[in-house]
Amino acid sequence: MRFSNKILLAIWGVVLSLLVITFFIINYWTRSRIEENFALELRSNHSTLSVFMGLQSEILLRGCQVIAESPRLRAVTELRDPGTALQLSQEFIQTTLSDLFVLTDLRGQPLVQALHGNEEDLDVARRGSIQQALNRSPAADLWPLKGSIYRVATTPIMVERDLIGTLTIGFDIAKTEAATLKQATNSDIVLMQNDRVVLSTLSREEQDQFQLAFRASPPTSTIDTGDTAAVFTLPAGEEVYLGVMFRMDHSSANTPITLSYAIVKPFERELSNSMGPILGTFGVVSVLFLILTSVIGRVISQGITRPINELVRGTGEVSKGNYDYTIVAEGNDELGFLARKFGEMSKSLKEKITELDRLNKDLLLRNRDLDETLQKLKEAQEELVKGERLAATGKLTAQLAHEINNPIHNIQSCLKTTLGRLPEEFEGRELVEVAFDEVTRMSKLTRQMLDFYRTSLVPEVLRPTNVNDVLKDVLTASRAELEAAGITVETIFDPDLPEVNGSNDKLKQVFLNMILNARDAMPHGGRMRISTLVEGNAVKIVLADNGIGIPRENLSRIFDAFFTTKGKVSGVGLGLSVSYGIVHQHRGIITVSSSVGEGTTFVVLLPLLPERVPMTVMEG
Repeated sequence: MRFSNKILLAIWGVVLSLLVITFFIINYWTRSRIEENFALELRSNHSTLSVFMGLQSEILLRGCQVIAESPRLRAVTELRDPGTALQLSQEFIQTTLSDLFVLTDLRGQPLVQALHGNEEDLDVARRGSIQQALNRSPAADLWPLKGSIYRVATTPIMVERDLIGTLTIGFDIAKTEAATLKQATNSDIVLMQNDRVVLSTLSREEQDQFQLAFRASPPTSTIDTGDTAAVFTLPAGEEVYLGVMFRMDHSSANTPITLSYAIVKPFERELSNSMGPILGTFGVVSVLFLILTSVIGRVISQGITRPINELVRGTGEVSKGNYDYTIVAEGNDELGFLARKFGEMSKSLKEKITELDRLNKDLLLRNRDLDETLQKLKEAQEELVKGERLAATGKLTAQLAHEINNPIHNIQSCLKTTLGRLPEEFEGRELVEVAFDEVTRMSKLTRQMLDFYRTSLVPEVLRPTNVNDVLKDVLTASRAELEAAGITVETIFDPDLPEVNGSNDKLKQVFLNMILNARDAMPHGGRMRISTLVEGNAVKIVLADNGIGIPRENLSRIFDAFFTTKGKVSGVGLGLSVSYGIVHQHRGIITVSSSVGEGTTFVVLLPLLPERVPMTVMEG
């Protein structure tokens, strides 16, 4: 054998030995890494599941407590009538979509036991959560019933400080929950009742093998009741599972576990999936390496390694954002060509990124301008709709009021004449008086509707007006009425407030409507604050009260004609609608903000006087 061949055989022997050693190292390292990663992931999944279950129990418990505070439920519980309790439970089941509904009296005797909407004999009186609720403490638990597992929440039903019963609601833990947990944890989920698999995300065959292995060697000794759990290994058929157990019931650590989740990962399957590509790659690399080591020498190896290292360095610089880095291209071979193309690519990439940044900035500016334009368009459209609706309502109101006012006036005159002719002792006189009062009230309402048309739609000459003086006149006229209602008024007027172009009488009507609304919102007295100031190119008037407030759903409708929230009929709901029309005539804006139980704030913005000459402002 030639010496060169011996050297080649020696090299091959060394290379093969290294490849075998490398294979075992890779296999050992891969197995260790998978096992370590699985252990870390399973412990993390255990914590995630603990948080998930805690949140679900908390949400369910809060919902149960809200239902337990229902006056109807308390009344039915005190009544202790099973028929009435069953009827009420059906309503709550339809409302909450719950699968389990149990109502007991203060001794724990069930009044209603409903499962999926049907009354069942469930024998729940001895359940731990109910016993805890009878001790006035709410509790969350899991109940195995009729072959299914239910997540339940039990809370005491209290009337003041007296216990009158308990309420339990629950939901069936279906297979969809296991699928959701699998997606959240990237692990298979197995729900165990003692040593029986209730449901899982495993295939049927895998589930049966898992159950047999679990019964043969249950991993109960590895269960930890803390925030993390020890990882167990469970051989099942041709698979080996790594997993952790998560206790779901509330039994103590010294009692057998009734319900638990097993979070498992198939170790052998993952190892096979990971090793397949590695073995394929390793085989190809080994063959290539043997060929290369027999052909390529030290000098050629160094000649190839040096430009490759330069390319790697260049890619590292580019990945850091240094697009100006230049790779020195030596020679005209493929590596030199690759180095030059890499430099061209870096330059082109820099130009593309710069252009992309410029386009992104331009797009952001355009989007901002578009958003502002759309917002202005939306506000203008809302104002236009309100104005058109006010005009249409005013015209219709005026026509209706005009048509019915004459007959009402005739009836009123006839009734008044009749009252003058009837003696005081006439038996039916009080009926005529009632009719006269009602017709008088109808006449007043028609006049209000005519006033709505005249005040909100008829143009009027506007003159320079001092808003402070208008407010002072209104407060002087209404001071006695406000004091009688127990309302204190705080005023903060800007002494240097400029004039606005307005109608003194119409502005008085706006402010009087706002003050009267504030008075009605404080039936037991309160505090009202009125302030004026200059804001931008407008005079700002703010009227705030600490009354009952306006519900959120009514805020968008309070300026609509005929809309009112008052309990007693004192008008036709035109005050704020008229105010809106008047402010709109003055080219102004009126807005409102309110919180129920805290009060309401009206803000009026009137544009500053552009020039001191009278002008006529028409709506629109």
